[in-house]
Amino acid sequence: MTRLLLLAISLFVGTGCEVHKGRYVTLDGDEIQYFIENADHHATLLLNLIKEVSHDPLVNATYSKGNGDIRFHILGNDHFESTEEDFEDEAAITRELMETGLGKSLPKLSRHVFEETGVTGRENEGMMLLHQIAMFSHNFHEGAHTPPHRQKRNALSHMFGGNDGEELSNEVEGVFPEEIVKICNGETLYQHGGCTIDLGVESSENVCVKHDEYKSPSDDYDFGEGWAVVHQFSADEISKGCYGLCGPWCTCWSQLCGDCCWHPGCYQHDKYCDKPTSLSCKLGRGVTFGRKGLHTC
Repeated sequence: MTRLLLLAISLFVGTGCEVHKGRYVTLDGDEIQYFIENADHHATLLLNLIKEVSHDPLVNATYSKGNGDIRFHILGNDHFESTEEDFEDEAAITRELMETGLGKSLPKLSRHVFEETGVTGRENEGMMLLHQIAMFSHNFHEGAHTPPHRQKRNALSHMFGGNDGEELSNEVEGVFPEEIVKICNGETLYQHGGCTIDLGVESSENVCVKHDEYKSPSDDYDFGEGWAVVHQFSADEISKGCYGLCGPWCTCWSQLCGDCCWHPGCYQHDKYCDKPTSLSCKLGRGVTFGRKGLHTC
């Protein structure tokens, strides 16, 4: 029995923990074992391939709720002492992970776990760790061809390379107003998946639901007590790449936030990702961690 299983069992019998664990078979026949824990003071994500003989999981990510620290242990390497100016070695290891069968399957694993549990990243810090690293994979394999004036959420592809490719634009006719359809089908957004049909847009029938009561945000998007009301996207926000959406460009990943609306944490993270070499972008700052710890989307 691997150390991963032993750790999972020991944590499962503990108190004050929410644990989700299981297996996922990839299209190539690989079997991924996942363990996600959300405890009172920390969250943990463990990922491994069943066929691996190593006692260490391929991915071991932890998030401390006390001080907001996030640590990745990937392919036997610790990733938590890097700076914004120096993380070339970390980038090389991350690329190595993304080119494995596990790395390539992370987006599908993320969706599978969400469909199995119904738990979003905004509800569970352990889930957010999984969805975060899955978006790394999505960006690495699918996020090439960034317009030079915008680098929203494709830092891995920009830094490490990756396969050139385009996602097919989603069908939006009949859902959004005509001017929104033109923006979603325009060349800039089309290269990044277009707009999802459930994107919350002003003047459309898709209404963003306010999950919690928050105070109005400040103009400088500085996070503080009682942050932010979700709102629908305007035509201008869509044309700039849907900054604030839980997902790459205007393609929604509802497993992060539970909807396809604008969110302050996602907006802050997208702004970090305007700098393609930003460690804050890579580690999910604003969504996964920040000055006050994890922010709901």
